[in-house]
Amino acid sequence: MVTLPTNRLTILFADIAGSTRLYDTFGDLHARELISDCLSQLKTVARENDGTVIKTIGDEVMCTFATPNHAADTARKMHEEISFDPKMVHANIRLRIGFHHGEVICEPEDVFGDAVNVAARMVDLAKSDQIITNKETLALMKLNLKRRARIVDRTRVRGKNGVMEIHELIWGKPELMTMSNSLTEEMITSLASEKDFLQIRYLQQRILVDHERPILTMGRGVANHLIINESLVSRMHARIELQRNRFMLIDQSTNGTYLKIQDEDPRLLRRDTIQLKGEGLIGLGQKVGINDPMAVRYRVL
Repeated sequence: MVTLPTNRLTILFADIAGSTRLYDTFGDLHARELISDCLSQLKTVARENDGTVIKTIGDEVMCTFATPNHAADTARKMHEEISFDPKMVHANIRLRIGFHHGEVICEPEDVFGDAVNVAARMVDLAKSDQIITNKETLALMKLNLKRRARIVDRTRVRGKNGVMEIHELIWGKPELMTMSNSLTEEMITSLASEKDFLQIRYLQQRILVDHERPILTMGRGVANHLIINESLVSRMHARIELQRNRFMLIDQSTNGTYLKIQDEDPRLLRRDTIQLKGEGLIGLGQKVGINDPMAVRYRVL
């Protein structure tokens, strides 16, 4: 009997949510082109992050990674890649991603086994814009990723005894990055134990930016992390990027971005970049004061 090699790998499935809608909306040819383009981008992201693309199955791509950390980072980047591609945004293409780490049987161009079946179940449980894994896989991941996970369900998985605890990994979508107002400053500080961490506050939202989530976009468009639906705000108005351990505010708008750093005078950015220091206020398209509801407050921790 031939014995096939086995290995412990993380299996990731990324699926285009509701792809049948694309055929109804755009017709067969255009829908097929959109799906092909999306899958091509997902495969590129996987390969750029040390993943192995195993195959595509309809509107889904299957990849393997050496560790769950690699898979989690790639899942986030896949979501971001599609969320900020204008063509994908126009077609309202969104992803569902699930992964699981376990032993698989390896063939030259495929992998098999119970771990693959569990990973497939994870993506089945995912909703649009979600990344889903389970308690066993989460336990193998680094601390800063565990901090960004939350339990969403307990369910039975075919072939497994008992109930499996299902977790969602938060990434950059507004409803997922936004933190509960019940968080204390001590909890914020504990999350900021790593170097280079920025907190954004707008109305009732708190948004975190760090090495795991190094880009935050602001504007009127629905693809932004922080959506500010005001007449002076451009569709993609401004962005904050973590570049070489510095948080940079980048204006890309029509009306400019106003920045007030602590006690300094406000300054206007027009298609320009400036480093965020300390704490202060950001106004999209207009000057803002400390009590202005349009004020975007930032603090570098």
